[in-house]
Amino acid sequence: MIWTQLLGLGLALVGAVMAIFPDWFGPLVRPLEPDGTLFAIIERRIRGGMLLGVGLLFAARTELRPWSDSIAALVFYFVFGALLARVLGLIVDGNDGRQWMLVAVETGIMAVAAAWLWRSSGG
Repeated sequence: MIWTQLLGLGLALVGAVMAIFPDWFGPLVRPLEPDGTLFAIIERRIRGGMLLGVGLLFAARTELRPWSDSIAALVFYFVFGALLARVLGLIVDGNDGRQWMLVAVETGIMAVAAAWLWRSSGG
């Protein structure tokens, strides 16, 4: 393993812990206000998911070139991590309609990035 993959695994591990236990990282994920809505409770998990996605990107991609593939992979993994954290929040914390709308939007963004990666690989 090269150092970027080790860095990626470390970031992914910290991001997964942040998504699962957002209270442990209060200053990074905004402390919950007493009248916090369900939407805000679920949103606290998203930053950890984004860090998870960046970690997965570093673990999966070892070269930056071609740039178009790297940018599409960045979008894909970043949104994938956020989507995982959002779905975890929906499962653990409860159901919110606005969160489901964001799940649909993020799925669409991931589909576009995945199609770009598939097209550029000759698939």
